Amino acid sequence: MGKVSEGFWRFLAAVMLFAVCWSLWILYQLNPPVVVTRAAFEAAAKARATQSAKGIIQPATVPVDTAKLKLTESLAAPPIENR
Repeated sequence: MGKVSEGFWRFLAAVMLFAVCWSLWILYQLNPPVVVTRAAFEAAAKARATQSAKGIIQPATVPVDTAKLKLTESLAAPPIENR
């Protein structure tokens, strides 16, 4: 093996330092400070307490005609219903 220059080792050390700093930054972003999360949980609980029941999906009041849900056996136009 040939002689490896000092510049290569300096470059490798810089890349490794960058990788360690980047990993620490990612870990910090994944674990936010406790003060922020506590405030977020309190805001979510307050929003749930003041939320009205209008957002809840209610079942249909009119029964569904299941005959309309069946697949046709041909490509003919559907009959026109007179209302």
